[in-house]
Amino acid sequence: MKIKADVEKLRELLMIFYDVAKVRIVIFDDDFNKITAYPEDSCSFCNIIKQNPLSRKLCKENDRKACTECKESDRLCIYKCHAGLFEAVAPIKMNGVTLGYIMLGQVLESGENPDGVLEYAFEFVEDAEALKLAYGKLHQKSIKQIESIAKLMEISTCYLEITKLISIDEENIIFHLSNYINDNICNDLSVESILEHFKISRSRIYDISHKYFGMSIAKYIRRKRVLIAAEYLARKDAKISEAAAASGFFDYNYFSKVFKAEMGVTPTEYKKMQIFRDNNKKFLTNENQYAKIHCIKRCDAE
Repeated sequence: MKIKADVEKLRELLMIFYDVAKVRIVIFDDDFNKITAYPEDSCSFCNIIKQNPLSRKLCKENDRKACTECKESDRLCIYKCHAGLFEAVAPIKMNGVTLGYIMLGQVLESGENPDGVLEYAFEFVEDAEALKLAYGKLHQKSIKQIESIAKLMEISTCYLEITKLISIDEENIIFHLSNYINDNICNDLSVESILEHFKISRSRIYDISHKYFGMSIAKYIRRKRVLIAAEYLARKDAKISEAAAASGFFDYNYFSKVFKAEMGVTPTEYKKMQIFRDNNKKFLTNENQYAKIHCIKRCDAE
C-alpha cells in the first residue's frame, strides 16, 4: 500500500519518547520496511549477535511474525525475541486500515538471570568479552515498566492518526474502500454491492481485504458493526434495538448471535456490564479479544 509519512516529525516524536522511556522505537510500513527509528541503530548487544547470519535472520523473522500477529489480533503485543529481550509492537491505523507498526525493543527484564541471555547469545558470537560489555549497557526495566511504556507507545498511535504523520495515499483503493464502509455501515454492504460499486473482481477484493484488514471483507464489516453497536450500548440510555439498527443489523436474533460470537457475551449481558460499570465507577474488563489490550508471550521464529 502506498502511504505518506512525515519522517522528520516522526523522528522528533520518537526522540521525545526516548528521552522519557530510554527505549528504542522503530516505525515500519505495512510491508515491514523501516520508515524511521530512534536511536537509528539497534543496541550494541543486538548489533553484535546480528553479525551472525543465522541470528540476523531470526531477528527479522521475529519482527515480521510479531507484526503479523499484531495485525491479526488488532492489538498491542508484548513478547520476547529469540535472544530473550523484551519487545512490543502496536498497529498504526487509519479508518480501520493498518498502515504500519510501531515497535519498541531490546529491553532486558530487571533481575533477569544474565547467564540465560548471554548463554544463548554466545552461540552466535566469538568475542565473548565484547558481548558481555554490550550486555551491561542494555536498558533494564521491570515487567510493569515494560507494560506501561508499551501502553504509552500504543496510545501514541492515536496521535499519529489524528495528526496524519502517517496517512494513506488518497488514490489508493483501500482508502476509498474503508471510507465507503464507514459511510454505508447501515446500508447494504454485501460483497456483491461492494464489487458493483468499485467495479473490481471478487478475487481482487478478497486479496485487498486480507492484506489490509487481516480478514475477509465480510468478517471485517461484521466486526466493525459489532464494535459500533458495543460503543452505542455503552451510552446510558441506549436501547439494544437502537444499537442494532445504528450498526446495520435489522434482525435481532442475527444481531445477538453475531455480537456474542465477536464479544463473548450477548448484547443484553454487555449492556448490563456497562450499567454495572457506570454504577460502580469502574471499568470491568471483558476477557475476550476486544477487551484484552495486550499479551505477553515468547515469539520464537519458526
